[in-house]
Amino acid sequence: MNAIESARDYDHTELAQRYGTPTKRRITPLGQKIAVIAALVIAVAVSAWFTIGLASGQLEYQDVGYTIESDTRATVEYEVTKDFDATAQCMLHVLDESYAIVGSRLVTIGPHEGGGEADRAQYYTSELRTEYRGVSGVVDSCWLLED
Repeated sequence: MNAIESARDYDHTELAQRYGTPTKRRITPLGQKIAVIAALVIAVAVSAWFTIGLASGQLEYQDVGYTIESDTRATVEYEVTKDFDATAQCMLHVLDESYAIVGSRLVTIGPHEGGGEADRAQYYTSELRTEYRGVSGVVDSCWLLED
């Protein structure tokens, strides 16, 4: 044993004599079960809050498809997810091969009826007039209107 190890042992022994030996507190099996159950309850509550609470009041939209009918007409299909009593507006565009806007339309989507979370999403089809022949139709943006 060298001098450093001897000094460490002496310091540890002296501190233990002066202040006492620290005891490790163990969690009892009942305490462990309670902690696990509490963590599971909190996880379920947080998941429910994220799923239900944060979905309310939000607006989501997505392109579904488009049809170029002619040089002056196109149809855009899209999905809008919103609260039942909310009113939204969406800007639809028809684009040409250089991504220039050749047709646009502002669509107002009013309140609708539904029974559950799955009914918040609705599919719509809108016809647009175009200046020139388009190659794609998109939903540019959607927003909620204030009541």
